Amino acid sequence: MNTKKYNFAVLKKMDLNSLYDGSQATLKALDDNLVSIINTEAPITMNLVKARLREAFNIGKISQKALDIIEERIKQLGFKKTDNYYDAVYWPASGVFDVNYLREGYERQIYDIPYQEMKNLTDTLNLRGEELYREILKYFGFEVLTKKAQDYLVFIEKKCK
Repeated sequence: MNTKKYNFAVLKKMDLNSLYDGSQATLKALDDNLVSIINTEAPITMNLVKARLREAFNIGKISQKALDIIEERIKQLGFKKTDNYYDAVYWPASGVFDVNYLREGYERQIYDIPYQEMKNLTDTLNLRGEELYREILKYFGFEVLTKKAQDYLVFIEKKCK
């Protein structure tokens, strides 16, 4: 199985209040950050996009108002979007690409690893059902199979056949 170090985008610091006020400088910084995140870290779930933007805003949670602005900017920037069972996955505007590696070096939840990337691990394991799920959990250092993780792993197994 091919692995690759997870590459992180360099982010510009932003102020949430100026985003709410419609500051053109903040909207430009948001666009720059979105382009950097998605072009560097794709495929990336919306959950991880929000996590990365929380770092740039230096906040613990993104409000619905900020999320609405972010989602509108993502549409305007023309990124490609696929579905990952629980969440949207974003790709560069150039399109969805083949993922022939599993990225390491960033602790992600199982459901934050797009199935296109997870396929590399499932192909290597060549297992099915509960055995596959246990081995995936073990690979990522998880001990408990939550209902949400199990539902996602069933989805992955079906997508990766």
